[in-house]
Amino acid sequence: MPISVRFPTALVLASAALLAGCSGSTETQPAEPLVATAEVSGEGGNAGDAYTGTVHARTESTLAFRVPGKIVARLVDAGAHVRAGQPLYRLDARDLGLAASAAADKVRAAEADATRTAADEARLRPLVASGAISPSTYDGARAARDAAAATLSAARAAAANASNERGYAVLLADADGVVTEVLAEAGQVVAAGTPVLRLARSGAREALVAVPETALAALPKSAQATVYGRSAPVTATLREVAGAADPLTRTFAARYVLSGAPEDAPLGATVTVRLPGAASAVGRVPLGALVDLGAGQGVWVIQPNRSIRFQRAQPVRLTEEEAFLPAATLPPGTRVVALGGQLLRPGQKVRLDESAKR
Repeated sequence: MPISVRFPTALVLASAALLAGCSGSTETQPAEPLVATAEVSGEGGNAGDAYTGTVHARTESTLAFRVPGKIVARLVDAGAHVRAGQPLYRLDARDLGLAASAAADKVRAAEADATRTAADEARLRPLVASGAISPSTYDGARAARDAAAATLSAARAAAANASNERGYAVLLADADGVVTEVLAEAGQVVAAGTPVLRLARSGAREALVAVPETALAALPKSAQATVYGRSAPVTATLREVAGAADPLTRTFAARYVLSGAPEDAPLGATVTVRLPGAASAVGRVPLGALVDLGAGQGVWVIQPNRSIRFQRAQPVRLTEEEAFLPAATLPPGTRVVALGGQLLRPGQKVRLDESAKR
């Protein structure tokens, strides 16, 4: 037979109170996160396109030998600054020297033949006047003299050409500049015209950027360019646009002349050309302030009571360090979370890192 156990009501209530007291320990509230903050700064209306390219010299030459031969010495390295007339490469000149010597010997032979035929013509001239020889005999002597003179002239031209070719065994810089690339090494046999070196001439520097065909018609003549690693922008003036699009990218190569000293824009450096756009006020925030919680991009806005709310904002333009947002969405002066926004939640209170304020 089952046994029924009954407890007094007072005992049950006391036990419940004791358990409630044990489980009522104070919960540890999570600490307010410390965040770096930034203030939205206004930028009046320059939200135009930006194109990234590289710095080039206005004139870039590919140099080559004018005669074939075997390279015996490379005299410069890539990146070297050279002067006009400075030797860059040297060929084995032995064969060219032999050709020049042979051409000089032909000149001496032609000179001797020209001297002989001229003397023959001079001796026969008075004889034809006296009737001692026929006019046809004299005409033959005169023709031989003229032919020998022409042969001598041709031999001298050939000798001069052979002498020039011997000089072409040394490749000289045709202008002051910087060697951007070496394409041949000692021991290599090259044909005449084979590129062996690329030289960027000294002078103005240019930004070479690729412009989409949709923006070509409205491409402005003046822009602002920033060389990577240089904080101050410089004025860039459009010099030329390619007459045909690149067959692969369907973009047009545009060259902007950069103001300032050439040493301020190293060859090959990354440069960003920013074009003026239509007037539309925008606000700037650090790129790290931009977060995407799954429903679109935006920023965490810090309210006066240090609680945060998520403000959606579609960027107008992005750079390497900043995001440009519509000022209508985020007015200048609004304080936002600069880093770590992915770990926050709406309504959460935060502690402000005063040292990180901008």
